Amino acid sequence: MAIPEQSASRVHDLFAAFLGAAAAAVLISTPWQVDTSGPDPFYKGPLIFPLLVLALMILASLPAVWRLLNPPANASWHLDGAGLPVKTGVVLAFLVAYLFGLLLVGLEFSSWAFLLVALFYLGHRSPLKLILIPLIVTGLVVLIFKHVLGVFFPTPLVLDWFLE
Repeated sequence: MAIPEQSASRVHDLFAAFLGAAAAAVLISTPWQVDTSGPDPFYKGPLIFPLLVLALMILASLPAVWRLLNPPANASWHLDGAGLPVKTGVVLAFLVAYLFGLLLVGLEFSSWAFLLVALFYLGHRSPLKLILIPLIVTGLVVLIFKHVLGVFFPTPLVLDWFLE
């Protein structure tokens, strides 16, 4: 049975291109927004994280810009489904909870829990995916940010409560 061909929504591409352009504007202005006068080397300074995130946002928007400039034959200006990105909104709520989790339970547990819950919510039910992906990604995040870059993360509040 053939899968019906769905038309590509140019609205999504336009929004992604807008986010990429906004990220480029903020990236250009970051030297004037972030104080870099501290004693830390560049890779440990406060400018490294915005540079990484904004550069990744720009790179992620490039395919959308390409599709806007060279649209496929079946492209149209419509929103998919009901027009509401419900799953994206729920994952965004998980990300906000993740930020609070960083303060409450720390980087390791909140990263692992966010990935586990998000993968489960998005329909990945394989125990291999639900166990290995969060463990590997959490390990890489901790290794890169805590040990290689030396980024400071505050002591989780839960540990403060039990160690007092």
